[in-house]
Amino acid sequence: MKIGIVTEYFFPTIGGITENVHHTAMELLRRGHEIRLITGGTSESRGVGQEISDRIIHIGKSIPTFFNGSCGRISTGFDLSKRMRGILEAEQFDILHLHSPHFPTLPLIAAMQSSCPMVGTFHTCMNVKPLYMWYVKKIRPVVDRLDGKIAVSKICAEESAQYVGGPFEIIPNGVDVGWWTNGAKKIGKFDDGKINILFIGRPDTRNGLDILIRAFSNIHRRFRKTRLIVVGDGPLLFYFKSLVPDEISDSVFFEGSALEARRDYMKSSHIMCFTPEIASFGITILEGMSAGMPLIASDIEPFAELVTNEESALLINPKSVDEMERALTRLINDDELRTSLGAWASRRVDRYDWKRVTDMHLEYYSRILNGRGKKEPGE
Repeated sequence: MKIGIVTEYFFPTIGGITENVHHTAMELLRRGHEIRLITGGTSESRGVGQEISDRIIHIGKSIPTFFNGSCGRISTGFDLSKRMRGILEAEQFDILHLHSPHFPTLPLIAAMQSSCPMVGTFHTCMNVKPLYMWYVKKIRPVVDRLDGKIAVSKICAEESAQYVGGPFEIIPNGVDVGWWTNGAKKIGKFDDGKINILFIGRPDTRNGLDILIRAFSNIHRRFRKTRLIVVGDGPLLFYFKSLVPDEISDSVFFEGSALEARRDYMKSSHIMCFTPEIASFGITILEGMSAGMPLIASDIEPFAELVTNEESALLINPKSVDEMERALTRLINDDELRTSLGAWASRRVDRYDWKRVTDMHLEYYSRILNGRGKKEPGE
């Protein structure tokens, strides 16, 4: 099968969509399928193996945009529609898979130009409903050209159906379970007996890093042998650095995106925190579960589908500094609780392995292909 994948998000940008696209593409290649990945930006392939980079087609310039409490990406440039149409005509895909097909620019352009069967994965839960409703009403005819809709979680499907209609096939994000432990090494400068508290994720205003920094500022006064490690990069990183009080700056480390070293940071850490206010799934949570990390996570529906409070994670109000402080205090003081949470988390994660998730994608592709023929672009 020849599969085209269109996404605004790919390496070097890190996030759930990037991980979904990359690992699904890798698994499809292992099974003998032919893929092309259409995305914005330059030919930089940091974090990508040769087998993927050889199959990337770049269109336009990828630029950051701020929306829904997060830093997103859109592609800009001249003749994007013409270039997309030329690629689709030349490649003759059996099926086209669009990620976030309701957001500009490349997925929407591909949806307008394609004549082959199309599916779209919806990744996002929104907190700007009035603006979103107006926007989706404008682009609904394009989204309606999709032959199938996928959502990464139940809540994502329920919310998206309000705006673009259903039905939705729920296919979760996945994780390369073995990668997060096989070959992981402790980082020397952090292996000194201190309790390392880890944040991995994009430093966006919705992802809870500000709450964690404020909580750690208080915690560090009582537990001097603690350290906060922040792994992630983005345009707002300067803002989060500015939140760190001078008196604890030598105990807060901003390490950048890290890419291949992320498992080493988990191996070197004792507690992992990820508490966004909104999310449609929790791929960062799955990665922590794979590494057997004791987790502090948001008490929101998508995360509650992955972990159980007090068994495989501590779930807290993501807006509460006090709850973050209490959860950190418990885990700093209780080695056995950290061990128990990590062990239970690692037992629950196998069902999200990319092999199983790719099985679900291929089965869905087959159903779509069996039910639909060609259509004219724009029809």
